[in-house]
Amino acid sequence: MLPTEKILHSVKLTCITCALLLATVASSQEVAEIPFFNVPEGTVGLGGGIRGGQSPYFATDNEDQRQKDLIPLYLYQGKYVFLRGAVGGIHFVRNETYEINLYAKYRFQKLDPDSNVFYEGLEERKQTLDAGFQFRLKKKWGDLNLHWVTDTFDRHNGQEVQLGYRYHFQAGPWSISPFAAFTWQDDNLTNYYFGVSEEEAVPGRPAYQPGESRWFSFGVNTAWHATDRIVLFGNVGFAGTETDVINSPLVEEAGFSQLFIGGTYVFGNARKPDYIMDEERQGGARRDQRHRSSQIFSRESPLQQFRPCHAVKHATLG
Repeated sequence: MLPTEKILHSVKLTCITCALLLATVASSQEVAEIPFFNVPEGTVGLGGGIRGGQSPYFATDNEDQRQKDLIPLYLYQGKYVFLRGAVGGIHFVRNETYEINLYAKYRFQKLDPDSNVFYEGLEERKQTLDAGFQFRLKKKWGDLNLHWVTDTFDRHNGQEVQLGYRYHFQAGPWSISPFAAFTWQDDNLTNYYFGVSEEEAVPGRPAYQPGESRWFSFGVNTAWHATDRIVLFGNVGFAGTETDVINSPLVEEAGFSQLFIGGTYVFGNARKPDYIMDEERQGGARRDQRHRSSQIFSRESPLQQFRPCHAVKHATLG
């Protein structure tokens, strides 16, 4: 396949990805994004999880603030295209040190006027697909992520810039990656989700425009590699913002939390099979098995010439 054909094929895959993401309901980006980073080209995974969270919007009781959703997950790391749960895109540049990507993420935030009588007369705040550019720097001291996105569905018509940091810990079958992020959202985006227009104003719900906002979030992504290909994960995140948003008549909580638990099955590398795990994560049992096998066969055995393919070495989540 020619390079031009590969790029066109990647664009088609990205369009399909966006359609899948539209049908997915998840939590905030860092919690819903599966850290499917350190895998070779061609690695594929499927899975699912349950997302629970607390909404910052006004509610009549705590039950109205709690949200639970079943989320399918599509994971893929290709030469040009990547899928990481709630986000996806196309690599312009990708090497061991940094990435420059065309980047898309589904914004799952919404406000349904039918959910509470307090919102009667309010226009629905809809979910949308944000797209833009991402720069990701990968170092021993952690990963830095910077992205700029804007609305593609003509809903909030705003912009967002986020700077995030993530550090990865590996301990045998366990992966732990705490993260923190600072996010700026312009007045169009903030007013759409947290503002009240003059037409929507009623007694007890005055007109209000918070303007641009700044958010701080932090949390941790954890994963347990039950087998070479089955990974169970649990992600939790917390976010808060400034008083201009908190003072909105639509907002009751100063901050909110998100929890995402589930599992994935990694099929391996579609281009170069086979092993999915590195030596450390495979553990002592597998090393002992290889040692016993080496004692069974003599040096003259043709099986001595076999070497496991580590094409998917360091395929990690978390």
